[in-house]
Amino acid sequence: MKPLTEQSDLLFIRVYTDEHITTLLSPALRRRGYYAQSVVEAGTIGWDDEAHLLYAVEHGLAVLTSDAPDFIPLAKRWYESGREHMGIIITPEFSRREMGLLLRWTLRLLDRLTADELRNAVVFLRQFSGQD
Repeated sequence: MKPLTEQSDLLFIRVYTDEHITTLLSPALRRRGYYAQSVVEAGTIGWDDEAHLLYAVEHGLAVLTSDAPDFIPLAKRWYESGREHMGIIITPEFSRREMGLLLRWTLRLLDRLTADELRNAVVFLRQFSGQD
């Protein structure tokens, strides 16, 4: 994989879901043709938030999390220090029963944004909720 600073004109967002997101989401996204990986699949359960973001950077992945209180300040620190990432997607918490709604919102984001548009940004998934 090319280093993050050499990646340009990226089209498709690749998703890394942290421990706050149901493990059902990644396989559902893959069945629809997207690259997605959960912390369970990556073997990164129990890592701290910065380690998750570092893992995501190393693998060219945007982080999808509902842990806004930790990831928003982390994104700010990275921005202030000039560090780059592939994006942080903040979602409300969803129960496993609400996985269909989480999937629909995530698919809308993936269909509307490119990886370049998400790069170094913090995006709130709720803005892709549509009429749900």
